[in-house]
Amino acid sequence: MQSDWPPMKERGPRITEAAIVRFETQLGTKLPDDYRAFLLDVNGGQTARSHREFLMVTSGGRKDGTFLNSLNSLDDPDDQFNLATRWMWSRRQHPPDPPDLPPEVLPIGYDGFGGTVGLVIAGPRRGQVWFLDGDDLRPEGPNPRVDWFDRRDVSKIADSFREFMVGLGPESPAPLTEPVT
Repeated sequence: MQSDWPPMKERGPRITEAAIVRFETQLGTKLPDDYRAFLLDVNGGQTARSHREFLMVTSGGRKDGTFLNSLNSLDDPDDQFNLATRWMWSRRQHPPDPPDLPPEVLPIGYDGFGGTVGLVIAGPRRGQVWFLDGDDLRPEGPNPRVDWFDRRDVSKIADSFREFMVGLGPESPAPLTEPVT
């Protein structure tokens, strides 16, 4: 077991390398190594209260914080938390996943306010973790020339899954919001 993952309040079901390979075949790409290791060691679930808050820089240039509710698990018996099911739903724009989830972004978790934590699995941002805000979605009929990573409802969280997990902090009474200095 990996010892440097944050403590977990709940974990997903134990899985094998074969389960990950099956999912990667379905995705059509290999998952980033740090995320594969996490799936084998922990496989999603809920982090302890000491490791729930994460920060991101919004398109407006301020730091915002929110709380990680849960991370999806591979082969979870509950479709709401099943990584493969959530990915398929996001491809079909099926609720509860956000509209316009980019095809190269895998929905790996969510916050307590309707936002999605996504892992980029293809392209130049491969391995990065981004947040898609469920409360501040872009308006209907958005400018199609705006790339997904430049939208106001999308914020970068970390350059890697491991960086995201290591950066999780304790819950504060209210999510942190502060200007960037």
